[in-house]
Amino acid sequence: MVEWSFEAQMQAAQAIADQWGGWMRSTGADEVVAEYEAVGPRAAVSSQVLHQGQWMNNALPMELVSLGLNLRTAMGRPGGGAWTWAQLSMSSSQGYKLVSDFNYDREPDLDPPYTAQDVAQELQAFPRTPDATPDWMRINH
Repeated sequence: MVEWSFEAQMQAAQAIADQWGGWMRSTGADEVVAEYEAVGPRAAVSSQVLHQGQWMNNALPMELVSLGLNLRTAMGRPGGGAWTWAQLSMSSSQGYKLVSDFNYDREPDLDPPYTAQDVAQELQAFPRTPDATPDWMRINH
């Protein structure tokens, strides 16, 4: 299991705020939105960047995208698991403030679909109490 700490969670969130904000300022991006879905070792991320009035798909550099996955690891809660879906966004009009939405129970829509092994690895890395385990994670358990 990954060790949980509030400090690690705050450091991971601050890294996103700092690095996304710096990238946006240097490129002139007006807004960034990234959606994450993950279970076990698998993750899917889509991002959109608003630049000069046009949305561009998956234009956020991978090193900035990966910071969201670091946040997922840092936010894993003992007995509560890690989020399986998140949306992170930032806009210049709101002062480059990081806005986040997390869901710890949402079933990820991965291609190819997740497997029982993916779920087992998820539960090993981020254990959940029975009450905190959604039905879709109960595959072969």
